[in-house]
Amino acid sequence: FQAEDGIRDSSTSRGLGDVYKRQPKRLLKPLIFATASSIRREIVESHGINCEFVKSDVDEELIKLNFKGVEFNNLAMQLATEKALTVSDIKENYYVVGVDQVCAIDDEILNKPENSENAFKSLKKLSGRSHFQNCGMAICLNGKILWQSFSIAELTMKSLSDQEIHDYIKLDEPFSCSGSYKFESYGKELFTNVSGTEYTIQGLDIDKLMDVFVEEGIIE
Repeated sequence: FQAEDGIRDSSTSRGLGDVYKRQPKRLLKPLIFATASSIRREIVESHGINCEFVKSDVDEELIKLNFKGVEFNNLAMQLATEKALTVSDIKENYYVVGVDQVCAIDDEILNKPENSENAFKSLKKLSGRSHFQNCGMAICLNGKILWQSFSIAELTMKSLSDQEIHDYIKLDEPFSCSGSYKFESYGKELFTNVSGTEYTIQGLDIDKLMDVFVEEGIIE
């Protein structure tokens, strides 16, 4: 493994062909994703990977404070790394994938809203403006960092009325979503322009990971 610089996603999938991506894969090495996210699990399993998923209990807010001032893409990568390391410390000989996402507009991070009031505030800020979804990823083995990367997507939201925001929140209930929208659902209709892959926006650049898994002999 080698660390690589993050690249801004293009709309074209890279690496493996779509047919291969969907076929069941054989794990050659033990693999864990350090995430409790249902959408990330869905993405992984839809690409034919049957592995373990374990929630990583890290203090994300403390990490954000410790790395205040760091570029958002690097913050996302650091959060992903801490999650992978935490699980790697207790799962010997497993390749552990950590993933995290930072939604940012200007110099502000928009955290998961958790409720309707916060979701409305976030969407009100995003309305009619552009923002970024930063997806960070890391792979660790036995407490050591093997690989880190990030991808960035830029999205421009339509100008929404207060009623349209309330209607959307009732429709999708995006309370656990970075940015307060579910892009995989009705949230996709909120945007006038998107630069980046859908997977990056959903918080897991699976195409990049699949390439690494094949190159390093984790799957076949």
